[in-house]
Amino acid sequence: MKISKLYILIISIVLLISCTREDMPIDILQKTINTIDTVETVYYKQNLVRTNPRNLSEIISRYREMYFKKLADDTIVGAKGHWYFYKNGKFISEDIYDGNKLIRKNNRDSLARVYDLIKYPKFKEKHFWGHRTPYSMQYVLKDILKNKQYYDISRLSDTIIKNIDCFQIKVLIKNKGSIMPGFSFKLVDMQGSVSTTTFIINKLNYYPICIKSVDYSMENVNQKYFMEQTYFDININVPFDEHDRFNTSRDLLKGFKIREIEP
Repeated sequence: MKISKLYILIISIVLLISCTREDMPIDILQKTINTIDTVETVYYKQNLVRTNPRNLSEIISRYREMYFKKLADDTIVGAKGHWYFYKNGKFISEDIYDGNKLIRKNNRDSLARVYDLIKYPKFKEKHFWGHRTPYSMQYVLKDILKNKQYYDISRLSDTIIKNIDCFQIKVLIKNKGSIMPGFSFKLVDMQGSVSTTTFIINKLNYYPICIKSVDYSMENVNQKYFMEQTYFDININVPFDEHDRFNTSRDLLKGFKIREIEP
C-alpha cells in the first residue's frame, strides 16, 4: 500500500510539473511559432485601433481584409499578400505583393504605385514597405526567444475574445527598441524607452488572434503610443486561386495613373 501511495504521489508530481511546464509563457510562444509553421495559406479580417503618431490624442480605427500565401525565402513580408483597406465602411485602397512586384492601388486618387523588385533589386536591401503578416510575426517571436535576456516575458490571466478561450502573454522590454517591423526587425539601444506587447493566443490551436502594444519614453510617460490589432474570421490553409489573388499584371491597373517607384 505504501508503494502504491508513493507511486501515485510521484505520478501526480510529474503530471503537475508537466502541466505547469506546458503553461509557461515561453512554451506558449514557441507553440505559436510552431503553429505558424503549418500555415501555408490564410485569410482573415482585421480591426485596427491605434494612436495617431502625429497627434497622440487622436485615435484611428481601420478595417482590413487579407490573403496570404507563405513564401519561405521572402525577406519582405514572408508571403504573397493581398490587402484590402477600408475607411468608414468604404473600400479605399489595396496592396498586392507576389514576391517580385508590389502594387499599391489608391482608389481615392486613382494612383497605382508599382515597385518592381526584379528591375530594382536594391529594394530588398532596405526597408521600403511592410505589413504585419503571420510570418513576420513569427520572425519577431523567434527573435524574442533568441534574445530573451532583454525581455520580461510573463503570462497574464487567460481571457475570452469572440467566444474563444485565449492565453495572454506580455512581453516587456526597456531601454531598447526595434527600428523596423517584421523581417527588418532589429533591436537597438534606446535609453528610457518602454515597450509592452501583449499577444493574445487561441488556446486551442496556439494561433494569435489579437496583439496589443504600448510604447512610451520614461521622459514623458503621459505620451503613449498604442496599437491593437484583432484578427477574426480566420481561415487557415484555405484554397484560393493564387494567380487571381496575387495578380500584379498591369491589366489590373486600367483607369489608374501608374507611377513606377525607384529605390
